[in-house]
Amino acid sequence: MAVTYIHTCYRILDPEKSKDFYVGKLGMKLVGEMHFDTATNYFFAMAADASQPMLELTHNHGQTEPYDAGNGYSHVAFTVDDLEGTVSKLEETGVEVALQPKTMTVEGHDYRIAFVVDPDGYRVELVERGTMKVGDLIQ
Repeated sequence: MAVTYIHTCYRILDPEKSKDFYVGKLGMKLVGEMHFDTATNYFFAMAADASQPMLELTHNHGQTEPYDAGNGYSHVAFTVDDLEGTVSKLEETGVEVALQPKTMTVEGHDYRIAFVVDPDGYRVELVERGTMKVGDLIQ
């Protein structure tokens, strides 16, 4: 059986605020939309051709109350070249910073991370490129 990971989805309240955050601030591309009677799904990827895993954000029409993310959701993560610079620029545009850039040492490896919060309160981890490698995670 061949399995391919294609996207992660969560619900949003204001598509324009989410587009501004993920496209305008994080540099993702809006690669597609699906319009249903009761909802609209927005698909974002780092490349315009959507050949890599995507983030799907679902706007349920008429939903006005924030969603309860529960205690199971944690975060999505992106790599960035300049962690401090990226966090500083995001903060200047009004993005909430949940965790300022810091170094975490795990099993002898140093990781540079920070957390910001998107318009719906979802946490977004930023990892400085080159400090966390998939090989570090696999034993």
